Order: sequence, then structure tokens, then C-alpha cells
Amino acid sequence: MDGLTGTDEDAIRTLITDTYAAMSSGQPGTARFFAHPDIAIAGSGLGELVNGPEMAAMMADGVTRLAYSWTPDETTIWVRGDVAWAQVLGHVTVDRDGVRDVVPYWTTGVFGRESGEWTWRYWGGSEPQESPRV
Repeated sequence: MDGLTGTDEDAIRTLITDTYAAMSSGQPGTARFFAHPDIAIAGSGLGELVNGPEMAAMMADGVTRLAYSWTPDETTIWVRGDVAWAQVLGHVTVDRDGVRDVVPYWTTGVFGRESGEWTWRYWGGSEPQESPRV
């Protein structure tokens, strides 16, 4: 993890934790985490591909309204200059009609630093499956 300082790691971990908490809140405001002009998101579902802050805001707000509980269990971070990326192994808890389902969810995050602040540049989500098709 060459290039990683405690300050960088803390800032990126906090950004990830705050983003997951906002997505879990069910309240408006998650879009602020995906506001950079270069943001791109690839979710785990077909058609969940967006580029730019306007589309990312719509996706983030839609996911937040679902009120799922997003948990980052294990995070590994790498930093090279003003670019960083993270592997977030976690899960999403979904409550539907009184039935709770815990779904593994892995995120690949890419971050950029401008004026000393880290922001999301890419979110790649996946739902790992016991018997993948490919």
C-alpha cells in the first residue's frame, strides 16, 4: 500500500463510511457524495450505468429511498498521489414484507484528491454469487 498515509486512509475510510451511512438513512442528501464532474457508477444490476453528477444524483437518491442498510465490513485502500482506490467487501440488509435478507455486496471505489479533499470518482458494485455464470 505504497503511498498510503494515515491521514489519507482515515479520510477515505470516513468518506466510505459516511457514504454507506447516507445510503442507509432513507433521507435525501446522498447525492452530495457523487457530485464530482467525472463521477461514474456501475451498479450491480443491468442498466445501472451512469456518468456525470446529474445522473449519479438520481441513482444515489433512488438507492437511498430504498432504505436498505449498507455495511462496509472490510476495506482495503491504495493511494498513488492524488488518486486512490478501495476494495470494500460488505453487505446490504434488505427488509421486504417482514423478511430480512442479507446480500453480499462488494464495491470498487476510485477517489481523487483536489484541494486536500478526497471525493468519489467511480463506484463499481457487485453482488458476488455462490454459483456465478461467468
